This record gives sequence, C-alpha cells and structure tokens, in this order.
Amino acid sequence: MGFDSDGVRTAWDFAADAYAKGQADGRDYYRLEFFGPAQIAMTGDVRGAALLDVGCGSGYLSRAMADGGAKVTAFDISPRMIEHAREAGGSSITYEVLDATEVGDHYPEASFDVVTACMSLQDMPDVPAVLRGVRRVMKPGGRFVASIEHPCSSTPFREWQRDAARRKQWLCIDRYFEHGAMDYTWKRWSYEFTTAALHVPLETWVGWIRDAGLVIRDLREPRPTIETVRARPDLEDAARVPYFLMFELRRR
Repeated sequence: MGFDSDGVRTAWDFAADAYAKGQADGRDYYRLEFFGPAQIAMTGDVRGAALLDVGCGSGYLSRAMADGGAKVTAFDISPRMIEHAREAGGSSITYEVLDATEVGDHYPEASFDVVTACMSLQDMPDVPAVLRGVRRVMKPGGRFVASIEHPCSSTPFREWQRDAARRKQWLCIDRYFEHGAMDYTWKRWSYEFTTAALHVPLETWVGWIRDAGLVIRDLREPRPTIETVRARPDLEDAARVPYFLMFELRRR
C-alpha cells in the first residue's frame, strides 16, 4: 500500500462502509466510550466558535462539536467517508472533500477559532505541511486540539504477552525509533480492511509542532476510569498502558 495521498484516499474509501457501520453499531467502542469523550472534554467550550475538523472521517467529532454549539466546517480526503458523514446528520455542518496538505491554501488565513483532529494526523503522509496549514488558518489566540496514537505504545513491533488463560500480562514493544508508515488490518468489523499510519518518535512530533510555529499548551494521556472499565472490560488494557496522546496547541 502506497503511503501517499492517492494511497490513503483509496484505502479509506474502501474502508469507509465498514468504518461508518462500526461507529453506528457501537463496534468502535474505544472511540465512542473512551478517547472520543476524552477529546471532547479537552476541547472544552466551543459555543459560537468557528471550528475546523481536520480529517473528519464519518463525522463523529464534527457532530459532537456542532452539538456543543460550534459552527463546524469539516473535511476528509475520502469522498466515501464524507458521504457517510453527511448521511449521519448534522445539517449545520459544512463537509468537504480535501487533502489536508491543502488546508492552508483552501481556507482564508486566520479564519478559525478552534481546529480539531481526532486520530487523523498519523494517517497523513506529510504531517509538517498539515501543521503549517493549520497554523495559517487559526486565528490569533486560536486552539488546535488533536489526538494521535501514542508513539511510545504504537510501535512497529507491538504485542501483548499473555498467560495460559490468554489474559494480557504485559505489552512488548520494539523499534520505537524507526520512522515510517505501518500497515494495520482492521479485523472483526463487517469486513476486513487495511490502512496505513505513520509512526515516528515523540521527539519528531514535537519538532514538527515547533517548526510549524505552534507551541504545546496542554498534553494529556487519556485513561479510562474504573467505572468505564467495569462497564467495558475490554478497555482494561488502556488503563494500564497509554494508547493515545492528546495535545492542545497555540500559535507562537
């Protein structure tokens, strides 16, 4: 699978039907019950804000931000994903098909109070270009709240060691310092599909943020609560190891 704009578009167009169905029927419980609510909470009050959702997929976060009172514009590189986003509702949301590297040229400079990206940046081949474009369209004092797979636990080699009863004992990781795209096959959805995501060390992410003219104002490693794990035992591993990283960025 080529990790370029055409390859990403093709992969997510193929994945879109299963992906949207998984969100609609609750299969995507990590998003619906864990990191999605965590990002919504981190984004905070968006009432009246002009908000841009970068790599919106089938529109989960876009709808949540519109429900919170934001005036939402959202885009994704996959036309089929945007079809699903529109079908899912949220008539006040403006959805567009767009390559994220074009964000800085597509929208007027300093036009958004808040920018969000929910688990989408690592799916983009040219993250530095995306960050530079996001900075350009942010208003002075604006915020960029994004989530990514945690670079320290989502590595090219990653495997849970299990006991005789198949209980997870500890997470084995390796090749953390490698840079490159990793293919991932999504199983146990309505059909299997494969997408690619970028792995780079945390130091590289911080360098990209700095070089784009952004600064980190807040950083969080969400963890499911005891109550959440009790209701959804499959989230127990995420209470032991950080799976996701969220940050709030400002213009420098």
